[in-house]
Amino acid sequence: MVEKTKRESPLNVQSPRLSIIISSHSFTTGPVQELEAFLRPRVGELVSIFHPFYHSKSRCSIATQYAGGQIERELRIPTFSKFGAPSYLRDFLVTLFIAIRLRRTYDLYIGSNPLNALAGLVLQKVRLVRETVFYKIDYVPIRFDNRVLNAFYQRVDRMCIEKCGWTWSLAEAMIEEEKRRHVNVGKKLIVPIGSNFERIERLPLEKMNSHRLVYVGSLRDGQGIELIIDTMHRIRKSIPDVELVIIGTGPLEHGLRERVKTLGVEPYVTFMGYVPDHMQVEGIVTHCGIGLATYEPGSRNFTQFTEPGKVKLYLACGLPVVITRVPEIARAIDEMGAGVVIEFDSDDLLKAVTKLAFDKHFYASARSKAISFASKNSWTRIFESALHSMFQANGDLEQKVPSPS
Repeated sequence: MVEKTKRESPLNVQSPRLSIIISSHSFTTGPVQELEAFLRPRVGELVSIFHPFYHSKSRCSIATQYAGGQIERELRIPTFSKFGAPSYLRDFLVTLFIAIRLRRTYDLYIGSNPLNALAGLVLQKVRLVRETVFYKIDYVPIRFDNRVLNAFYQRVDRMCIEKCGWTWSLAEAMIEEEKRRHVNVGKKLIVPIGSNFERIERLPLEKMNSHRLVYVGSLRDGQGIELIIDTMHRIRKSIPDVELVIIGTGPLEHGLRERVKTLGVEPYVTFMGYVPDHMQVEGIVTHCGIGLATYEPGSRNFTQFTEPGKVKLYLACGLPVVITRVPEIARAIDEMGAGVVIEFDSDDLLKAVTKLAFDKHFYASARSKAISFASKNSWTRIFESALHSMFQANGDLEQKVPSPS
């Protein structure tokens, strides 16, 4: 027996007349991949361009052209062997090359991160794109240690916000930070992180294991995975059968594995590594009981300006969340009662996990609130709402533009 929640009828944003390009850098499944999956069956023509991040095993940019929801052709262009500033320039030029090679004008271009959005503005200037959206999935005040490179990045970010027809921001905190920086934000929408709520098969409450903890995400500085590992030996004393499942990889992985051995908690910690299939990730998470999101506070942690995907994943899988006060969503979880909000502190983490593990009434309530929260934040609803708002504000984009030739 699995739990599913019925949703309302969707808004009608489907149009066989629309043609769209989306461009992004990617490592794992994220907002832009979800946007691709959403648009693919709904528009006449879709072109997705994905460039690899420096830590990705894939070393080529992939452009896929869809017509009527089906793949028409795919183009793979190798990246440079070494990562650095020239790689970003290369990705920018590759996006332009692909769009020019298509030899037609697209109704909408959606670019994630400043350089991809900038490519859309260039294509709009030469009339290969009618309108550009800057899909702003994060804001990092110090993206590069090199001051010149970081200043250039911030300048491009500002220009894209001010020049693109629309800016989609993941969280209100991004817009507030732009106001603080005196950036002239034009048409803007909050397009938060969603989840595949409809397809996830949540376990019934009686089969949930509140003694199995899960962390999903990159193993890098600022994510708070070190706090979790360092607290595990204390958690095990309170919960002898505790388990910790870690899904993801990153520069800290080797050190964390050694730390687990040193603390003597290796039998209770499972490193799953990188799991490319997001449906498989969802399946693993649904068989856990508590989702951990212990972000480290600090000015260099961009999570305070965005909305982390792992939290929405935990909620959609029916897991109460233990989260630090860093991201904006922590306040919503606290108000909703969908988990426990803590300080970045080992004692706080121990208390929160122990309470959820042993207080069955509290756990059941938090789990119910988590599912209720997630049901209102599916990717389908989020993208339908965003496109519907744009179409209305633009005098209905679908009727405004001619059908593809």
